[in-house]
Amino acid sequence: MINRRKAWELIVDELKAMIQKGQYKPGDRLPSEAELARMFGVSRSPVREALSVLEAAGIIASRQG
Repeated sequence: MINRRKAWELIVDELKAMIQKGQYKPGDRLPSEAELARMFGVSRSPVREALSVLEAAGIIASRQG
């Protein structure tokens, strides 16, 4: 059986890799949901899901504005 991964899982992996490579450093702002959606070629929904997973894991902190 082929295990198809969901878009948000791929986004989580990609953002983690970008952070580990130093593309985003502690305190840096990530692009907006809309910008990330464009970057990954998806709607904002999987981007939101990915960001909430990263926040729950303590990898990013979300702030309004």
